[in-house]
Amino acid sequence: MKQQVLIILGFLTIFSQLTFGQDTLCENCVEYTLEITGNKLKGSSLQLAGYDVSMILPSDFLDDSLSINYLFKTIRGHDIRGEFIFPNGNTTEIRYSLIPYNDTITVFMKTSNGWYPWDKLRIENNKLIFSYDYWYCPPATKTDLEILDLCFNYLKDSTTWNRNDDRKCDNDKSDKVWSLFCAIKIASIEKYGEYNHRGTVIQRTRFVIDELYPNHEYAHTLMDFNNDSSTRFGDIMNVLTIVKNRLKEELKTNEK
Repeated sequence: MKQQVLIILGFLTIFSQLTFGQDTLCENCVEYTLEITGNKLKGSSLQLAGYDVSMILPSDFLDDSLSINYLFKTIRGHDIRGEFIFPNGNTTEIRYSLIPYNDTITVFMKTSNGWYPWDKLRIENNKLIFSYDYWYCPPATKTDLEILDLCFNYLKDSTTWNRNDDRKCDNDKSDKVWSLFCAIKIASIEKYGEYNHRGTVIQRTRFVIDELYPNHEYAHTLMDFNNDSSTRFGDIMNVLTIVKNRLKEELKTNEK
């Protein structure tokens, strides 16, 4: 997965200025074109060759009736799933739903690698085209502040900090000694009931680490920052405090 993420980010940087159709993609966006193949919508991205996306269609789906409204009706009425397929053949499941997004409704895909809303969704020549922001960060909620409060509760002092993170959190939970990543992951599950690898708290934590340590070259930002021999417990607390203050400010601004 480490190599896959690095490859994706490299391609996103190279193609960030490309224009597709009539719209310019955002800096971290990739565009996909899906076609009906058998019982699936399946396709790939021009930017990320070999990284395919599929959507398994119900048996009553009418091939010649592909439209945005018909797709939305299908997703509302069925448990629609699919796969994200890596170049090496590995797959991760996608679960599809609909969510409000940018004053409209769009398709939302949940994967083990993150949850992403579709943007610039359209049908052209009976092909489904959409883009998504690989670094999408959901808007802050009060629950995100609760997640951070729980992280501070887990990480009471340096004796509760696990500075040898392996991103396997069962031992952190049972031993009550937490890495930065596992504190956020377990707190997210406690508050949301599930974990989003591109959730608000963990994404904002990545952003703050990138900002404070711009030349870090970490492959797994939270784990590698946590395990860096120069990182101190106070540094962990500082990052979480900045994230919390920024989320509080965002919520305060949104309430005006």
